[in-house]
Amino acid sequence: MKTLRITVDGTAYDVTVEVLDDGGAAPTRPAAPATPAAPAAPRPVAAPAAAPAPAPAAAPAAAAGSGDVVSPLAGTVVSVDVKVGDAVAAGQQLVVLEAMKMNTPIQAPRAGTVSAVSAQAGESVAEGQVLLSLS
Repeated sequence: MKTLRITVDGTAYDVTVEVLDDGGAAPTRPAAPATPAAPAAPRPVAAPAAAPAPAPAAAPAAAAGSGDVVSPLAGTVVSVDVKVGDAVAAGQQLVVLEAMKMNTPIQAPRAGTVSAVSAQAGESVAEGQVLLSLS
């Protein structure tokens, strides 16, 4: 058991906590209810700390090449609207993804011919994963 002082919104509280990583030893005394300690003197407000770095996203299945169309978000492939050999125009719908009950159409960034399709309907994809390739 350890006694710690925790300050919440300028009010300090003394609390007793049980340490669980000491090999499973039984507590030596019962936990005491939290009791307010003497209010701590207000401290000047510091500049906000830098935001923590975002958690790394799942690595794409393969590095994207110049003609690759990648998923802009993690989701489930609802439909693949083209096949290998199809000629596509810039802005043409290629794939539909579902994420959080919303369908997101993925459109061709440029005109070209579909040279490979890497995703199929029903498959889960990660953000940045290659869906298909244009040549």
